[in-house]
Amino acid sequence: MMEHLYDTHFHLDLQKDRVAAIREIEQQQIYTIAVTNLPDLYRKESVELRNKYIRFALGFHPELIHLYKKQIPMMWDFLPRARYLGEIGLDFVDTTYKEEQIAFFSELIERCRYDENKILTIHSRRAVRHVLQIIGKNFKFKPILHWFTGSKGEIFDAIDSGYYISVNNSMMTSKRFLSLLPSIPKDQLLLETDSPFNRKRESHSLMLSKTAQLIAEYQNDINLWDNFKALLK
Repeated sequence: MMEHLYDTHFHLDLQKDRVAAIREIEQQQIYTIAVTNLPDLYRKESVELRNKYIRFALGFHPELIHLYKKQIPMMWDFLPRARYLGEIGLDFVDTTYKEEQIAFFSELIERCRYDENKILTIHSRRAVRHVLQIIGKNFKFKPILHWFTGSKGEIFDAIDSGYYISVNNSMMTSKRFLSLLPSIPKDQLLLETDSPFNRKRESHSLMLSKTAQLIAEYQNDINLWDNFKALLK
């Protein structure tokens, strides 16, 4: 049984009813890392929606970099003071702007590399190998691979480098991921929802509770709350 609920990857600004989403976070005491897709959204939301249970992550979604190049200097301005980063990473579903994504993500990692206070929740759709190569093994920040869909070799390389793997309810319907789950060290697993980008229309707290219960079926005696506390230390 978890002591508390938490979510390491939640899109507050994209909820259909943002007021209701905040109310549930407060009522259920869900410690939430609210990711943003652009630096300007981070600037607005981190001021307007300040909350005891919500921490905003400075983000620049990889698919938006080529569209909002003018916001790149804003990203670098906010970066030194931002503890949480996301949504960041690489997305190679469409490789048209692959090189721009790689250039931006590489610079971001270099600016964060030795900052042990930073926590990065990383998007890696069809790009896990590139993410791992750019980050390498010499870093001080805490990386979380969010919604992992890569190969067995890639997940084990990430685990060996000390990454956390955050798990949502949709991942728990993937036979490939479930085959890997028992092999992931218990202390490297975290919860996420990536709401609203998931299939089930359940409440925030119910999605998290169900995911935690399902993980426990594959990982005996796991303490997901302890993992979250270790992440924040």
